Amino acid sequence: MPGHPPPSKSAVSGAGGKSMKLRGLGLALAGAAALALAACNGVREPNDAVGAKVLRNLLSKQGVSGKLISFKKIDGRALKTPNAEAYELWYEAEVQFPDAYEADCSDRSRCAYLGLTQSQSFQKGEVLKAEGTLHFVRADKGWVAEDQSAY
Repeated sequence: MPGHPPPSKSAVSGAGGKSMKLRGLGLALAGAAALALAACNGVREPNDAVGAKVLRNLLSKQGVSGKLISFKKIDGRALKTPNAEAYELWYEAEVQFPDAYEADCSDRSRCAYLGLTQSQSFQKGEVLKAEGTLHFVRADKGWVAEDQSAY
């Protein structure tokens, strides 16, 4: 227009520039809020790595000389009571015995972690395919497992 100076770049970007800045700020705030919410939600439910560590600890504490060579979480379920929050983790595992091993099931806990219902002998190098369940209770420090460790 004659007699009027050309619009400045800031005037051209005007509301569009502000809206882009606000949108970027909004996205940043939304991302930060999502991260904060995830942190407030606490520790995630136990996974394969946690389950494998718990099973290794339990087998060691029970004097089982087998080596855990595979572990897979096949299912899980959260349980809530008025007094506690718990989690059950179902797993499939493979345990290899570096030496011959006699699983004496008169001590039920040892056999439970191996998924056995009766006593059984294993030859050196033999691999047992086992299924079982691990239990966790939520505490301030995370999920506490049957091995009494928090994860």
